[in-house]
Amino acid sequence: MAEIHSLSLSLQAVTKRYARAPIFSPVTFEAGQSEIVAITGANGSGKSTLLKIIAGVSEPTKGKCEWKENKKTLEVRDLQKTLGFVSPYLELYNELTASEHVQFVAELKGQRISHDEAVNELTSFGLNIDIASSDRTMKQYSSGMQQRVRLAMAFISKPKILLLDEPSSNLDEEGIQTLFRKLDRYAIDGSIVIIATNDEREKNLASREIALEPFNY
Repeated sequence: MAEIHSLSLSLQAVTKRYARAPIFSPVTFEAGQSEIVAITGANGSGKSTLLKIIAGVSEPTKGKCEWKENKKTLEVRDLQKTLGFVSPYLELYNELTASEHVQFVAELKGQRISHDEAVNELTSFGLNIDIASSDRTMKQYSSGMQQRVRLAMAFISKPKILLLDEPSSNLDEEGIQTLFRKLDRYAIDGSIVIIATNDEREKNLASREIALEPFNY
């Protein structure tokens, strides 16, 4: 892909319907580079659903979600190469090691990285180097260790778009502070970061909050 000079997101009256029932009232907002936006709402309000729409893996029932790079609409296949995605429901492969997960994601985005590069990314999120470089598989990892792997997978390609669903889930205090420092740096470097959360500290990272409201019949 060409170097990104400008990047923007626009949602216009986006909503999603399941079994004929709309989940949330239409959502409209725009986001630009060097911005962190928090999507908030009660449990079941559709935060994760909206994040999937923004990621291009789910279509809105109504409305329009559009990413633009250098004022040109970004196609889904290119969007997937540009973004990093973290979610507690992102499944990991029980038989793969941590470094294999990171290398696999990098390859999907058109990059080839070494085992050592994958280990460096994993340790930057606080995973012990002996564990990160070992042949220990995911079924032997704790929930907190698995979350560090998910974060390393999302950040390895140095994405200009970060979509994070409850990113500090299962992390200890050291892991949370490491994540927050990285997010601050990414925003300064011109990335767009969108966090689906009800965590007060995660919300405080954002410059704006988009609160989802129940659909009004």
